[in-house]
Amino acid sequence: MKSFAIAVFAAATLFVSAAQAQTHPERPAVFCQGTYALCIRALCTPDVSGNNTVTCACVVEEGWSMGPGNCESRQPVTKDGATTIVSTYSNRFNETDKTLTCANADTKWAWCYGAPCTVDPANPKAAVCKCPVKTGTMRTLGGTCDQSNCSKVWSAATPAADAFANRHFHNYMKKHHPDYPANPPALACLNKRI
Repeated sequence: MKSFAIAVFAAATLFVSAAQAQTHPERPAVFCQGTYALCIRALCTPDVSGNNTVTCACVVEEGWSMGPGNCESRQPVTKDGATTIVSTYSNRFNETDKTLTCANADTKWAWCYGAPCTVDPANPKAAVCKCPVKTGTMRTLGGTCDQSNCSKVWSAATPAADAFANRHFHNYMKKHHPDYPANPPALACLNKRI
């Protein structure tokens, strides 16, 4: 009976851990200072490879961001004249942009967190990132609060992941780097804090 109880406890622990990881995929995020692609308001187009991915027009930023992997693995790499970087997250646009929520279960959106990106050689402030496509309710800083823009593919996150990332980035920066200008969570399109 004791071994059965241990097995049930172990299974429950694995289930909870898996659920938390799915709800908050940013929890293991590492904070780094450097060059990164920021995609949370990027418009995306179908990728020519047809592998359920899209290419998203992101911006290149300098400063603190949170993302997967260690800081060394997220350094820019230049090879054969092309510079690659990683798409990570910061609250850089939260002061000027509002969060659009697209609540249709069929909404297609791009999950660019941790995606590989290539810097535009003609414009070092622009990058094209290759991101997997997801379906379901999402939030993005793109779309200018126009619900008709939910028919387009935006770089976005689930509502839970978006809320977590907004709060976690702001709280972490205020605690560990209080002099760094970290914006609070973005306003929703209805002018409410999310």
